[in-house]
Amino acid sequence: MDIFFTMLLLFVVSLVAGIIGALTGLGGGTFLVPILNIFLSFPLHLAIGDSLVSTIITSISSSKEYLIKKISNPNIAISLLTATTLGAIFGSLTNNYFYTHNLYFVIYISFGLILLSSSLLLIVKNLKTKYHPDKPDKTTFFFNLFGKYKDGSNIIYYDGVRWYFGWIIMLFAGFVSGLLGIGSGVLKVLGLDLIMNLPIKVSTTTSNFMIGVTADNSSILYLKFGYIPFLYFPISALGVLFGAIIGTKLLLRLNDNYIRSIFILFVSYLGIKMLLEGINYNNNILIYLVPILISVFSILLGKIKRKEEYKNVEIEEYIKENQIDTKFTNILYNMQKYFLYVVILLSIISIIIVFLYNSIIVKYNTILYLFIVTFPFLEVVLETIKYIKEKDKKYAVIGFIVIINLIIGLILLPNLIF
Repeated sequence: MDIFFTMLLLFVVSLVAGIIGALTGLGGGTFLVPILNIFLSFPLHLAIGDSLVSTIITSISSSKEYLIKKISNPNIAISLLTATTLGAIFGSLTNNYFYTHNLYFVIYISFGLILLSSSLLLIVKNLKTKYHPDKPDKTTFFFNLFGKYKDGSNIIYYDGVRWYFGWIIMLFAGFVSGLLGIGSGVLKVLGLDLIMNLPIKVSTTTSNFMIGVTADNSSILYLKFGYIPFLYFPISALGVLFGAIIGTKLLLRLNDNYIRSIFILFVSYLGIKMLLEGINYNNNILIYLVPILISVFSILLGKIKRKEEYKNVEIEEYIKENQIDTKFTNILYNMQKYFLYVVILLSIISIIIVFLYNSIIVKYNTILYLFIVTFPFLEVVLETIKYIKEKDKKYAVIGFIVIINLIIGLILLPNLIF
């Protein structure tokens, strides 16, 4: 296939993946893996490596807007990143074991079952017409899991509950992230939405922030394993970046039930696709029929769902907003904005080099890759500094735990193995 056509096709695929990834909170990499492997015949380990970069880019591009609009919840994200960054280390090591022992069918089957189960659980959640905060539990107060955001003309107040169960889900999500080279946004959104009972917009946007940091912890190991396709990842980075920008704009205009319906459709499609691939059985009718039937079932249930009135919960007094938080949010927003500008510039230069010289400069693209994977680490460092400035000892310690996990995954473990 002509290299120009291949790169153009990859850009379009990445653009669509970025839109869907930002809209659902899954990250663009979740959709790139099956598309690159099944439709574009990428070797699975290289598709996973490419999706890792795409996931990080989607996270940074989409979370930028959500943070400044106060929709995503940094407290919830940082507290649960202690689990996902730890799980990602073990997942990436397991991935290499499966690859070297020709056991990748296990990944396909496991992930397919997880996705299909997730879509069915979301149908149950879709029976609610409006968000209902649960009664706060001990973890709600301990981790300050209260928040609010503006949805149209309404102010939605919420509180997170069952943090410990959410943490366990996130540990598994981190493992799956390292295993598949994605942000594992599927499990993150499910954990935040179903287990911790957060509004779907908060779940999606908070997941978008988390997926980049989670995927980041596998990045150097994947580089050492030789999983990064240096020829193609710059074009994927550009595609998902622009796609994430479009998806972010769409998310802010859609209501919660629309988002959940889109989520169900694509999760069920990927689930049946990966499951059939794992058992080496190709049936295009099933691949398209199953997600359509699941989506129709969800819509029909939505028509007969109970009408419930939103119950206003007096939690305003627990929501802490201060000038330090606003200042650091603006700093992070500007960092993300200029980071994306630099990624666009460097990616375009890389693509031009390919067309002019019909080759790539591996050293140049390695620098670009390292530049991309360094940024999520800096995001966590900045959040931790914010907590120190606020004299929030609890979250400062939590931030340091996440930093330690990242140092282990990014620096210590790769140097110990290789």
